[in-house]
Order: sequence, then C-alpha cells, then structure tokens
Amino acid sequence: FAIRSSESLLMKGFHLGSRRSCLARSMTTSSDISGGTSYAKVVIKRNRQSMEFRKGSQLVFEGAIAYTSGSEQSPQMGDLVQVLVEQEKQNTSKKRKTSYKHVISPDDKIPTQLLGWGVYNPQSLYRVRLLCHANLQPKLSHKLTKRNRDEGLSIILSNKLSAAMATRKSLGLPNSETNTYRLFNGEGDGLSGLAVDILGERVAVVMSSATWCQVHQETIQEVLQDLLPSDYKIIWRTTPSRLHQDGWEDTNEGEKTEIQSSDEEVIVYESGVSYKIYPFGEDGGQKTGFYCDQRENRKHLAGYCNGKTVLDLCCYHGGFSLAAKLLGGASHCTGVDSSQVAIDICQENKKMNELNEDVSFVKDDIAKFMKEMALKKQYWDVIVLDPPKLAPSVSGLQRASRKYHSLNRDALALINPIEGGLLLTCTCSAAMTQKDGGRFFLETVQQAATAAGRPVKLLQTSGAAPCHVQSPASYPAGAYLTAALFWVPPVSVEE
Repeated sequence: FAIRSSESLLMKGFHLGSRRSCLARSMTTSSDISGGTSYAKVVIKRNRQSMEFRKGSQLVFEGAIAYTSGSEQSPQMGDLVQVLVEQEKQNTSKKRKTSYKHVISPDDKIPTQLLGWGVYNPQSLYRVRLLCHANLQPKLSHKLTKRNRDEGLSIILSNKLSAAMATRKSLGLPNSETNTYRLFNGEGDGLSGLAVDILGERVAVVMSSATWCQVHQETIQEVLQDLLPSDYKIIWRTTPSRLHQDGWEDTNEGEKTEIQSSDEEVIVYESGVSYKIYPFGEDGGQKTGFYCDQRENRKHLAGYCNGKTVLDLCCYHGGFSLAAKLLGGASHCTGVDSSQVAIDICQENKKMNELNEDVSFVKDDIAKFMKEMALKKQYWDVIVLDPPKLAPSVSGLQRASRKYHSLNRDALALINPIEGGLLLTCTCSAAMTQKDGGRFFLETVQQAATAAGRPVKLLQTSGAAPCHVQSPASYPAGAYLTAALFWVPPVSVEE
C-alpha cells in the first residue's frame, strides 16, 4: 500500500525532511522550551546509570528520576511528558532516596537539558517510555515544544508510523509475493509497547503490551487509519500479562475492537505461498494470526529441501511444510500439531495451494508422535522443531530448558541415520534466546545431541525476519526468536 501524501502528513503534524546529525554535541536547555507549559517535566539524574537512556535507550526506571515538576499535581498515567536531564552531576555526598518527589517550582540553580519526550506511568517499573529523543530527532523534538500535549502525541505517532512504513518499503514490503509482515515493532521503531502486523491487503492487527497504548487507543487507531488505505480494518489485541506488569488493571478484556467477530477469511501471501487465516475470530488464537517472523527462515530452509523428506513439528498453519514443498521441491512433508483447529487450517492451505498427498498433516502431541516414530524406525531428512513459547519469563527458564532438551533429543533420533540430515530447532522465548548471549539455547541442543547419541554441527543461527526491526540501544532486549540450523551426520546402522 502507498503512504499518504506528504501534504496530508504535514497537515497532521508530520514533518518531512532531513534531520540534523544525531551526534549533536549539545541538547536544548530547559530555558529554550517554549509553548510546552502543558507538559509536566520528568528530570533525570546525571550519573552512570542514566547514561544508557541518554545515549538512546527508551526505558527510564524509577531510580533514575530526580524529581517531577511543572504543575500542581504529578504526571498522570499515560501523560506525554518532557524528559530532561540534569546538566551537571550533583553532589553525591548526600545520597538521594530511590523514591522521588513532585515539585511545583524546581530549584533554578540546577540547570537541565531536554532529553526527549515520553509517556509517564506511575505504576510501572518503566516510569517513562521515551517516544522521541531530542538528539536523534531534533526537528520533531522542536516541533513538540510548540504544540500542546494532546497534539504532541498525534505528531509523534504520525512520525513514527510513517517512518516505519518507509523502512518496510526499503525492505521491498509489501510486494507481489508477500503481503503479510510486521509493520511496526515496538522499541525497534521507537514506540515501546506497540506492534502492528499487516495481514493481506485490508487488515492491520495492533498488539498492545503497554499501558500508554491502552490509554491512547483511540488516538493510535485514528493515526494508523489515516496512514493506511481507507478500506483497511484495524483489529486491537492485547497482551494481558504484560499489561498487568505495566500497571493496567483492565486486563480481562483481552481484545477490544469495533469490528464484529466473524468467521470471515483473509488470504495472505508469503514468498508466493498462499495462507488462509481468520483474523476476525473470537478466540484470538490458532485461527486468527500468522507468524511472519519466520518468513526468511522458511524460505532459507526450503533451499535445502529438494528431493528430501521433511518433518514439521508444531506446524501451526503449515508454513515450513508448504514452503519446503512449493519453494524447495521436497519429496514429502509431514506436519504435526496438537491443535485440531491448526490442522484444519493446514488442510485448507494445502488445498488452496493445489498440493496432493506429498504433503500430509497429523493431529498429535509431538512428544508422543516422535516416540512412536522412533519405535517404528521412521526417519526424515529434514526436521523442523518450532514449539510455542516454553519460557514466558526468566523464572521458568530451567523448567523450559528441560523441555527443550527432551524435544530436541527425540527429534535428533529421527534424523536419517544413513545419510544424515538437517535439524532446524527454534525458540521464541526471549529468556532462552538472551541467556548467556544465546549460548544457553545452543548448549541445551548440544546436551540433547549427546543424550541422543547424534553429534551435531552448527551451520547458522538466525532470528526474526528483518521487518521485526530492533533498536541497537536496547539490544538484545528485543531479541526473542532463535532459529538454529544443525547438520546431523549419518551413523552406522547395524542390522
């Protein structure tokens, strides 16, 4: 789809044009800020701990804040605030308490510099999520000093969403073969807690995981609707667990959308393969989504599948199976998933892509399936293991690692023992991906290989598709997907 005209965006407050070097040596001082009287101010301590977000990190913790000021009451949930940093490091002989206070008239003897603009949350570990950094976006920041708080958020949203569209255009998205992708990716695109997926040519799914998104849902949807073609429908979804952690109390609603629930289907394309999904369904689960983060991994693996047998474990909508057959020329693909809804969708996708019995789908628990296949001595040349998130947080990491170990052990046992084969094993758990810089997951697979008696050689690791952009300032915090491709050598088989 095309981005709205520059004239339209200018009318909405989006400034088009070149930007000053992000390495500017000085920031705007608080005395330079005019027209911003409606903004409360959050002043950050100048110390080693605050250096990260002074360099570009978007999350400001409570302990980094010196005080808030600017009105008779402290900033409220979701308020757009000015974020400033003390120009000089204060005397540390008298240590400040971790908690901070709100002052109506701050001490003018402590000069400050404008760091940027963000949304405030008194209930969250992240007290401020920076949405605009003054050094990185000086023209946008200057524009905000001339607008009130309500206008300011719309200006930021228009700027960030339009920039995200331009980024996807540089990646060639959408195109004639792919029309489903991540349009906006949280901190990577500069709006922490907000993600947007494009499904086909008329559906956008917004995913909210931060309180400020819930507070400003109407504004977000209005700005997004204005930038998308007029016939696009917007679906609003939430991540209740993250919203609860962020202080949002109304987490029971799950999803809020003006669109009536229905079984209406949407056809999407990825690398020329067709998929049928039902984004307007009530369940918000197996039928309603599509995992575009594996797009490049599906395409890459397909290149090794010509004439090979492929086992796709936790196949969901059959992405790896269909890509292996249609793009790679696999001789036969078997997809396994425990969800009957997912298997039904796989069968529909198989039919829509005019495939025959060379592709089959089985409803079964993958652990049970692998044990039964091992007893039958049924083997495959290529195996994909892509389970759902097994470690939602760091606290569940050890238990999840045992599950990853057993699944990979059993998968390795099914690799062709005579000719060897490939194992693509994945984790979508950020805790697993980030642990020890990624080594923890690879070591778990190595231990599974030892238990299976099948040595492995790591060929490559990859992550989510490029449309899932990340911020270098917060990396690897945004990294969650690891796809590790291993070569499993043949073994001698005794009769």
